[in-house]
Amino acid sequence: MGFDPDRFLTRYADAYNGRDPEKLRTFFALDDPRFAVFEDFSEDLFDGETYAAILEGAFDASGEMSFELLRCDRFDDFAIIHAIQKIVDEGEEGEGVFTEVLVRATMWVTVSGEEARVVAAHFSSLPPATSNEPLAAISTG
Repeated sequence: MGFDPDRFLTRYADAYNGRDPEKLRTFFALDDPRFAVFEDFSEDLFDGETYAAILEGAFDASGEMSFELLRCDRFDDFAIIHAIQKIVDEGEEGEGVFTEVLVRATMWVTVSGEEARVVAAHFSSLPPATSNEPLAAISTG
């Protein structure tokens, strides 16, 4: 199966932006015993059952998600995606950006089945886009 990480990330963001929790769940191997998502900003490690419930919150989300692919490494039937996830929540008409969240996303994606699915992920905060802090920890090469 050919795996296109840009397409995968775009479809993932589209599911979130469409406020479709069921479609969003299809991007995660929630039933895989290896499944785990760690968020350093919440300090929580989620299993598939818990993360499935968290994804239900996409229905009430107000921000728009996008990704910037930094790198993808393919290893036989899985790929490791390194990306910056951006969620922008705009205020009322004409008020501009209300909130912008940048998240470093590292995802282990199984590509052996019919559809690519995230088996494990680590999400961590980045400084706000308006910050002068360097992003030295991000390797783009």
